Amino acid sequence: MAYSSGIDIGSVNVKLSVIDQNGKTVYFDSEKITTGPGAAVKSLVDRLSERFNIDEIQGVGVSGTGKSIIPEYLNWAEYSSSLAIATGTLHLYPDAKTILQIGGQSSLVIVLEDGLKKPWKVNSNPLCAAGTGRFMEQQAYRLGISMSDFADLALKCTDSPPRIAARCSVFAKTDLIHLQQKGVTADAMLYALCESVARMVASLKKGEFEEPVYFVGGVAANAAMVKALNEVISALNGHQVQVIVPEEHLYIESLGSALLANGKNSSPLVVPDIDRQQSYFQMPKLSRVPVTESNGSLKIEHECTGHLGVDVGSTSTKAVILDESGKKVLAKHYLMTAGRPIDAVKEVFKNLLVYGAGKVNIASVGVTGSGRYLIGSLIGADLIKNEITAQTKAAAEIDADADIIEIGGQDSKLVIKRNGIVIDYQMNKACAAGTGSFIDELAEMLDISVKNGEFARLAFQAPYTIDLGTRCASFMAQSVATAQQEGIPLEVITASLSNSIAKNYLSKVVANRRLSNKVILTGAVFYNEAVVAAFHQNLEGKELTVPEHKEISGAIGAALLAREEQKKQPSKFKGFQNVIDSTYTLSTFTCKGCDNNCAITRMEMPGEKPTFYGSRCDRYDSTLTQEKKETALDEREKLLLRDYREGSG
Repeated sequence: MAYSSGIDIGSVNVKLSVIDQNGKTVYFDSEKITTGPGAAVKSLVDRLSERFNIDEIQGVGVSGTGKSIIPEYLNWAEYSSSLAIATGTLHLYPDAKTILQIGGQSSLVIVLEDGLKKPWKVNSNPLCAAGTGRFMEQQAYRLGISMSDFADLALKCTDSPPRIAARCSVFAKTDLIHLQQKGVTADAMLYALCESVARMVASLKKGEFEEPVYFVGGVAANAAMVKALNEVISALNGHQVQVIVPEEHLYIESLGSALLANGKNSSPLVVPDIDRQQSYFQMPKLSRVPVTESNGSLKIEHECTGHLGVDVGSTSTKAVILDESGKKVLAKHYLMTAGRPIDAVKEVFKNLLVYGAGKVNIASVGVTGSGRYLIGSLIGADLIKNEITAQTKAAAEIDADADIIEIGGQDSKLVIKRNGIVIDYQMNKACAAGTGSFIDELAEMLDISVKNGEFARLAFQAPYTIDLGTRCASFMAQSVATAQQEGIPLEVITASLSNSIAKNYLSKVVANRRLSNKVILTGAVFYNEAVVAAFHQNLEGKELTVPEHKEISGAIGAALLAREEQKKQPSKFKGFQNVIDSTYTLSTFTCKGCDNNCAITRMEMPGEKPTFYGSRCDRYDSTLTQEKKETALDEREKLLLRDYREGSG
């Protein structure tokens, strides 16, 4: 009897289906990828040969992210994942209108109008782990929970779960850390992860989901994920929707490939040794570049006048005191925000007092960063400015004409200037690639410390570098693991990761913009000398400057801007000790303004307007702390409509 086989080579598992000439399924099997996808395929075929006469399998179809490993001379038919999934689903369930697929590194939404007779629509996730099985697997690992226990624990969540933004998995790690610090239970966090993935997948398609909706792929085995999809899609459709999980959900794509290959001839199903070691092109090694060392033991000895700048970022909080002229740093402190910006600022102020801040008459206070409105209200800021403006001001004191590359823990910024005027700026999207979290995440995986210089020391010992890619940090982890398996030295991997952060930044943030010949590199990431060397290597021929106080440049800019603005007016600063001793009430709610579903913290202090923290935009932050100011555009609108009378036509 003649048979056809379909093989789905995914990022986590390889799945195999066999059908007879009438399209009836006779065999399913799967193999987890450990040493490589080729070895997994070979294991499946070896087991298959124990059950079938291989010569009877006449047609072979292959699909999935790893289909390219199959040699062309085998003449196996290649199919796209979307076509194979649609074919497999419709064969078993002809009424399907929408198909959701969530795999290890991919998620798809397939919309069908009349089966495959009319063009179907496919929406897929970008090169990002958010909305994939990899996302869930990584977060579960961080919580110390196995995937076999994931669904059972998540389904125990009976209260309203916290919101985790549907974004980069590395940034979600920060959210989880903050939730753990607040005492949120594991079951609530796990279900929150399911909701996050469900929202991410649902966002791939605009509008309602036409029913019936089928859910396939490896993640469909997770009952908590099914529940979350039901809730998200029901909310979108405006009525109760039950997502259908086929019994064959894991094998749908391989079944589709087998059906498409039915009746086609291929070479015998004998797999050669196709797990050849990857060949890496050796590129130049990193060369150490001199970097100005920062004086970390600043202490104020005498009474003086100064200006305070505070930068409250998503991962760290920084403060600096400049002298009266604004030219000299008198004291500074830097620590991790850890999701508690108020506590972080109080701790920073305590340390500034140890450095002698009590001897300084603070003439002005500027605040910047993602928590600027909340902290501005807390400490009595005279000026609140965004990070781009603050970074630009600080860099102008070093070189007014230089472009600015600033890399923080979870964001990276670019400011392009010509003749001292800002003509363009850009920030990274919700992705860790090209940020400090990128290096931190992968260094942690390699059990290397970034903070004590070990990472840079290893990187400079590498005799060459290799191209590890410029992808999502979570997917890069797989590239790193593969390189380790293939015997690439740890020194080469660390040096290559330094190159990856530079290339990620240049490709994703700079993109097609033209940098000038002079560039300032600022942000705490540039304490890592290997990253500095990588930028020098990738921006060859340009004059790069790393400031002495690179980790607090935003705070310096905020202090300088406040100094200019305040002039001779008295500062509203409440005082270091008063801020440390201050009382406040915090409450939280979820913003439903967009798919981010940000958890907003409201701070209320006696006799003051409430202020907010936690949004990825200024929806709450700015509107309640700044009155609307009339501009030339408002004046223009009045002039345009001056003679208009309603109803006059």
